[in-house]
Amino acid sequence: MHLNICVCEACAPVPNSTRVSVLQHPTEVGHPKGTVRILAQCLARVDVFQGETPDDFDQAGFNPHTEAGHSALLFPGPGSDTLECANLHDIHHWIILDGTWRKAAKILHQNPALAALPRFHLAEPPASAYAIRKAPGKQHLATAEAVAYLLNVVEPGLDTRPISRAVRSLVDKQLAQIPARLHKHYQ
Repeated sequence: MHLNICVCEACAPVPNSTRVSVLQHPTEVGHPKGTVRILAQCLARVDVFQGETPDDFDQAGFNPHTEAGHSALLFPGPGSDTLECANLHDIHHWIILDGTWRKAAKILHQNPALAALPRFHLAEPPASAYAIRKAPGKQHLATAEAVAYLLNVVEPGLDTRPISRAVRSLVDKQLAQIPARLHKHYQ
């Protein structure tokens, strides 16, 4: 990671007890605007698996068939339930898809075992601070923001502010690399 956009100093431990698995599209690995590295630095219980197909994830050590039972997928779409209103006590493992919205949807499409899991979406997410990449709408969050919000719902006493601070630091450092006259495009 280039020192101009390293956010290690902004990261601090978040002792989550809920297990989080991030399935990351291969094109996101090492992406300077990616937020999964923040989760890897901050969260006590997170695993990141790169891939796109069932074979990719199996080779990376993730098998959705063995993850069924107490697992759920956080990804909006048809058939997803509202996270904030659901009974989530039986869910101890959350699966998150990381990539552009199109690439994340492709991961879901190519992995039927993921589509068979209980699926949830965020009804009332906070405003995103992640202004450096395009999202389909204002209610969409970067992966780290979505995981922080998820953890706030399932572990209400958990302090996820280190994740938010690191995301803001990443945005600030990215914007510092862009000429000021272009900042209006990132609001």
